Amino acid sequence: MIDLNGMTEADLRQLMSQAERALRDRHQQRIHGLRKEAEELAASLGMTVAEVFGLEKAQKSMAGKKVAPKYINPANPAETWTGRGKRPRWLADALNAGASLSQFAV
Repeated sequence: MIDLNGMTEADLRQLMSQAERALRDRHQQRIHGLRKEAEELAASLGMTVAEVFGLEKAQKSMAGKKVAPKYINPANPAETWTGRGKRPRWLADALNAGASLSQFAV
């Protein structure tokens, strides 16, 4: 047992830091062990972990696919927006000026 009363503040802080580091290391070791177990179990079934959880199919289905633009800038037809993510500045400025989103539909 450690006598905390006889320790200085600096010693206590160092002990806390070491304990936190040890906890993080143990947590990472548990995660690594669980991953390895899952991979071994899946491999024994002739599968990958991604296949077991249905992740591989979802990733493959969207991989490399481009989304068609839904909106176009009439002032510069090279500027388009798919409707996903943050609105481009040209569209945000036009909407703030009172334009309707449907005016920019492809």
